[in-house]
Amino acid sequence: MISSALVVLSWLLIGPPFPLAIVFECCVMLAIVCLLRHRFRHETFALITMMGLMLVQGIVIVFVIHFQPWQPNPNPNLTFPGASLLQTFFRLELPIAELGAAAAVCVGIYIQFGRSRLDLAQAFPDLAFYDPSPDLVQRVERLAACAKIPCPTVRLVDSGAPSAFTFRARGEYIIVVSIGLLESFDDIEVEACIAHEISHVKNRDFTLRAMVTIARVALFTRVLSYLVESAFYRTRELIADRTAATLMGGPGPLISALTKLQKTEYTVENFAGAAICRFDGRKGIIELFSKHPNLSTRIRLLMEMESPQN
Repeated sequence: MISSALVVLSWLLIGPPFPLAIVFECCVMLAIVCLLRHRFRHETFALITMMGLMLVQGIVIVFVIHFQPWQPNPNPNLTFPGASLLQTFFRLELPIAELGAAAAVCVGIYIQFGRSRLDLAQAFPDLAFYDPSPDLVQRVERLAACAKIPCPTVRLVDSGAPSAFTFRARGEYIIVVSIGLLESFDDIEVEACIAHEISHVKNRDFTLRAMVTIARVALFTRVLSYLVESAFYRTRELIADRTAATLMGGPGPLISALTKLQKTEYTVENFAGAAICRFDGRKGIIELFSKHPNLSTRIRLLMEMESPQN
């Protein structure tokens, strides 16, 4: 009974129970947790590698099923605990892999030809968008020049909640700033929020996150894929914080913005692509599934960046 439970658990977490693959993936996870702590760019590659390993396992098992079909043990005296359960999983693996691949293709098509083709009005029909002031456009242009990227389009959104997010529409990036952000934050804090969004564009986060999300859809039966995807999103947010601090000449303005945001009583709307102004106070196990790091964590890491001697 215990061995059968372990078979089920390993299968659901990381795929078919190949001992060498399990050991290697456990080593990768330990490296992510221990060796790469706060080395976010290395952690990005490690998480992508983890997702790639699970995808390779899914491909390998399909070939095994096709060319060496799993047959019941002809000698009943050579059975082992969990053998019948393994047979059931092998029979189910092929349709599961096919369903995951089909879903991943559909999601990829939707991201490329569906969501990215919508304009702001279509993507957010309940919100009103306006042209920004020349001063706000100049700030974005200056930060984009510092980041050495083409300047994104800038729009204002009629929202009292302090928020800023980036949206990709019809092949171009649009940075949206809420009226509440301009009214509640100082100019330098607003620039820090914009620098965070500029950093997402500079770091090609839209492309990377789309790739990881498509892989997670293909691995929809693997619990670990959801954790890897969430960890990847959180890592990219922390990298964007560091890039923004570099663009601003130091982490001080972003720390001030995040601290003020942490104290706000507003409930931030669920904007697609929102990064800087999503309040997330979840802790413990639930936080593992969150795609945004806790604000207190972001502030602490920026403070460490400001005072590396500590």
